[in-house]
Amino acid sequence: MENGVYRVAMASTDNKYVDQHYGRAESFLIVDVDAEGNYEEIEQRFVIPVCEGGHHNSDKLKRGVEGLLDCNFVVAAKIGNGARAELEEKGIAAFEIPGEVRDSLKKLDSFVKLLGEMNGSF
Repeated sequence: MENGVYRVAMASTDNKYVDQHYGRAESFLIVDVDAEGNYEEIEQRFVIPVCEGGHHNSDKLKRGVEGLLDCNFVVAAKIGNGARAELEEKGIAAFEIPGEVRDSLKKLDSFVKLLGEMNGSF
């Protein structure tokens, strides 16, 4: 993240609410967040869901993560441990923050700023 700017992939059915399980999401709202916590919607990125009814194929999980490599964070209503591990292996932090997009981003941004204060920067 340069100059306090970071990118978030949000699992959403309508680009208004974070309301999807990561593995079942057919698209992600991609947003950039600036140093003041303001955000800009960049795109709606369509993906192939990685969940196979409770079973997970590791190759599918890896391909799903590859489609989000330009993101620093993933926010979903729910995310399983396998998907979280695949994301974190690529340096993408994953959070369960369901709700309105702006509220979920506000919570994430508060966390990012707190980490920055504790560590000097994030």
